[in-house]
Amino acid sequence: MIDYLVCLSGVFAAVSPFGALAAVVAYRRERAQESEPDPVQPRQLVYLAPTAAFAALALAALISEGVLDALSISGASFEFAAAATMVPLAIRLLVAGDSMAAPRWKLPSYAWLVPFSVPLLAGPVSIVATISYSDRFGVIETIVASAITLAATGALFATLPRWERLRPLVVQMLGRLNGALLVGMAVEMALDGLRRI
Repeated sequence: MIDYLVCLSGVFAAVSPFGALAAVVAYRRERAQESEPDPVQPRQLVYLAPTAAFAALALAALISEGVLDALSISGASFEFAAAATMVPLAIRLLVAGDSMAAPRWKLPSYAWLVPFSVPLLAGPVSIVATISYSDRFGVIETIVASAITLAATGALFATLPRWERLRPLVVQMLGRLNGALLVGMAVEMALDGLRRI
């Protein structure tokens, strides 16, 4: 049970639902000030973006063993790479409180997929973490952890109007807490890699 909680915490930290929420809230606040209609519908953010991100992370979990074998990298060594990739996102979360800056360009109709599903939810950090956790804890466990995390993300996106009424600092503080969790999980992953070598 403890191992599964580590897996779930790690996937949650890597996906960073609160950091993603802060990024989406910032985007929607900026769009509200413009006269053009928003190409991203709330339902797409609630259902399509997390579903597409889950598909990407589930695929990463399923092919994790093949990827590590093809690259001739041990799981323990890969944990160091995964921990290192978490550092820039953790810094972003701790400093800015969000996972990415709000897009300032004109977004296409499939913006729920790019940039709000990939790379916001299923970016390099979450994909590398998924591969690492699949090797360490198992494919099924990692897929279930991804499903729980992205269901929670969808629930956060479903309550966007409530989050938008709060001061930006409140949402950013949640993103910073997500960043602190990501730092902790990166350290845990690096230490576990050391123990396994």
